[in-house]
Amino acid sequence: MNTNNHYRYLHLFEKEKGGVGSTGSLVTAAHAVMKRGDPIVFVECSVTQADVSNAYADRHTVHEVDLKSDDAADQILSAVQQAGPGARIFVNVPGGRLEDLDRVHHLIRYVQKKYPNLMKVAVTWTMGLDAASRTTLDALRASDIPGQLILNMPRWHGDLRDYSNVDRDLLDSVRSEGGIVLKMPGLTSHLYDRFRKDEIGLDMLPQAPRMTFGNVAAFEMWEDEVVATLASIY
Repeated sequence: MNTNNHYRYLHLFEKEKGGVGSTGSLVTAAHAVMKRGDPIVFVECSVTQADVSNAYADRHTVHEVDLKSDDAADQILSAVQQAGPGARIFVNVPGGRLEDLDRVHHLIRYVQKKYPNLMKVAVTWTMGLDAASRTTLDALRASDIPGQLILNMPRWHGDLRDYSNVDRDLLDSVRSEGGIVLKMPGLTSHLYDRFRKDEIGLDMLPQAPRMTFGNVAAFEMWEDEVVATLASIY
């Protein structure tokens, strides 16, 4: 196994259920890394929608992994090992798969101990607005998350006060454990729809058909905010 001292960086984007903005957060973080020039690998576990595969597979490595399969964890770790040193591996995890996540986390923890120079791991948990998202997060934290926790509250859902199930105790606890509290910058819906509906990766959006000067200016303003916000996180 190729385990030199140049880490791979595994980013698991997890959530309690769909519709909270986890996929949008993943492609936003990946875009910041692309702007920096670091290599990107995607692992698409949301195989029924395949938003990431549809928008990026023609230009970037995208591994499709069904999280329900017995060897899903094996496939994800193999994708990490196959990536070059310094690569960022972004894993798009569907909601409602806690038992499957446990299997993935379990193998990651084993690999971290046996091959300590292979990878660094972070889990970006995208909060929803309902109580189930908080309950699931609490259970996840109690199960020993295999890396740094990035608690993500996307701005497109509103301000911190709109996340009524996130309290000061939670924020302080995450930070005290070395985690990060993040408010992911939101791309306006008419531009984000070009990714979701038109299957255009954000790296190709400024050159896409029907992008006006104003569209490109709005995208670039968002892009500047993304780079500034995420530079030290991903």
